[in-house]
Amino acid sequence: MQAVLIFDQLNDVVYLRCDHRFVRHVRTMAASQGLLQEQDLADPQPVSPRSRLGVSHLDPNIVVQIFSPLVTSQRIMATQFNNPYTSVTCQDGTTVVFQEYAGYLFVGVGHQEECHLQRLISMTIRMVQLVVGPCVTILKRSATKSALLDSLLEAWQRLYSSEQSYLVEAVERLVVNSELSAAAVKALASVVDKMKAAKELTPCHAMFFVRSKLLALYSSRNAQELSASDLLFLNLLVEASQVKELGQIEECETDNEINTETVDHRKDDDGIEVDSSDSGEFYSIPSTPSLGRHAGLVEDEQEGKIRSCVLLLHTEVCHLTPHLVHYETLSDGLALVIVSEINRTQLSVQLITLLTGLEEMLAGNVNSRGKLILDACDTAVRKSLELAKRLPRSKTAERIEKALQQVHYRWENVKKSGVEDWLRTASDAEVPTRVDASLTSLVETTRAAWRTACLAVSSATSAQLVESAVAVAADRMADYCHFLEVKALRNMTLGCRSALTINKYLEEFPGLVHFLYVDRSSHQLTSPTLLTDEAGEISKELEVSENGARALTVARVWSMVEFARSHLAKGHLSLMWKDTTFSYAYFLWFEDGSGNPLKPGELDETVSETLPLPGVLCEDFYRSLCTRAFPGMDPNRLRVYELFCIHLGLATSPCVLEHTRRLAATIWEVTGPMDANPADLL
Repeated sequence: MQAVLIFDQLNDVVYLRCDHRFVRHVRTMAASQGLLQEQDLADPQPVSPRSRLGVSHLDPNIVVQIFSPLVTSQRIMATQFNNPYTSVTCQDGTTVVFQEYAGYLFVGVGHQEECHLQRLISMTIRMVQLVVGPCVTILKRSATKSALLDSLLEAWQRLYSSEQSYLVEAVERLVVNSELSAAAVKALASVVDKMKAAKELTPCHAMFFVRSKLLALYSSRNAQELSASDLLFLNLLVEASQVKELGQIEECETDNEINTETVDHRKDDDGIEVDSSDSGEFYSIPSTPSLGRHAGLVEDEQEGKIRSCVLLLHTEVCHLTPHLVHYETLSDGLALVIVSEINRTQLSVQLITLLTGLEEMLAGNVNSRGKLILDACDTAVRKSLELAKRLPRSKTAERIEKALQQVHYRWENVKKSGVEDWLRTASDAEVPTRVDASLTSLVETTRAAWRTACLAVSSATSAQLVESAVAVAADRMADYCHFLEVKALRNMTLGCRSALTINKYLEEFPGLVHFLYVDRSSHQLTSPTLLTDEAGEISKELEVSENGARALTVARVWSMVEFARSHLAKGHLSLMWKDTTFSYAYFLWFEDGSGNPLKPGELDETVSETLPLPGVLCEDFYRSLCTRAFPGMDPNRLRVYELFCIHLGLATSPCVLEHTRRLAATIWEVTGPMDANPADLL
């Protein structure tokens, strides 16, 4: 059983994603509490066998009534006692976890371990930021945004359980020879050149993914650098489109047997699709057949086979930088992604600064910084209005300026409500009623203005340029598509470089079964590919010797990583352990820019209380770890490495340690030096 729920400040459900076991569980609880008649407990009408979401079979009012006591208790513990729940475990083994973002409560429910549910909720929050930013309520009104979030979560859960790159959250490069690498880079360069003609977009990035592996990345001269987490999310977007296509095919098949109602839709003033049916239906790909018919919308436009959407990527300038993303599958496995920055970055910076200050004041977390927060908000309001006036004249610019004038008007009301006196004289965190009302109104107005400026963007003006760029890339890569598809399935088991293959390399390490080497400075993964069957699915067994006497299951690899992470969260940077078959080792170490090892400061078991979950998708754990281990030192000057090793059980500890040192020193012989590969333009 598994479910993800998002509640707003009124305890209404904004978003719900769940499986059929959760639906049955909630309906059973509702019947026991008299919220549902016994005769209504009959199994609902069948849906696609692949469907994991049974949202349409749940009455949202029942969900609210069942969860309201728990949600209300959580909010009281957070606001009045400053001691919110992290998780709650029920007698039947069900675990409920809680996290908050932008005033919305994210709840995860399931029978899995707490750490897994916490990661799921953290990923949900990060994907919400990616899709709608601080405007979480859009998920309740927009079928398109809700469907995109559904498909992203579905794709992440699938890749997290099958791809090593998503398990350790690092980019895996497709290792090819220099000729093919150069051809891919030239094709991407031509794509970027084509996109320069789009006046409303700033210089962009173009990249090729082959079955979740990065083949090449090319960026224009002035483009902001893409982080490794953004690269993983962009590949996730490609995978999510395939999830959506499969879901739509199965929905069409199910439509022949099930009578469904098409929800009436309209668009609000910002071009954001909203639901006007008042039906309370929550959107999910498999159980909402109408979602397959939304081509051409502002938020998720499709020109032929080319898909487009707005994503809020994390850059050094702003953690919610609006980008217009076009993506297309050129062949089975080869996908082209084009990322262009929308000229609204500075507007987003100012409005996010304003929202952050307002939320701090609403929460009473001002301490002695009241004057600083007030000045920052005042500056943000003024600068955002100035930026809006500089936009090229158009209907969109007029809507943005009008929305920001409303923000300015509300801000003046806030200053008249006595907020300055409260910030100057307040001795506790309680916010006066008048100030609270004016701040709440301004938060909603600011979110609406941010949505108008950063989300209501159309790809129609650049559609022809994108089609032309995609056609050029498809033509230049046509001769390599089949090879790349096969290569992706055997990335490190086929001949990777003319000088050395991974198989020959492993011969130098007798007893070594498998390894994962991660350069955490750039978050790049090097590892032998887990063997796959003819259908491309990961095999349940990986032969570790010619005789096949022992086999390493994929589950053991995943279990190894989870076990190592559980100790890393406690501050343990090196460990070795055994089971009945294999010996496992995990090491994390630091180096300076010259490659000299650095000894970190003392890390106790309370380190997990101040650090995020290990990984980079939700938040950069390793950067935070550097700050904690080397206080006062710039994390950018440090290099961090991780190494997971699996040896046969007979391997001794000295042998494992010796292999580890040699592996770390010579891994470049397989992948090539980082700067020597023209495909590596990270």
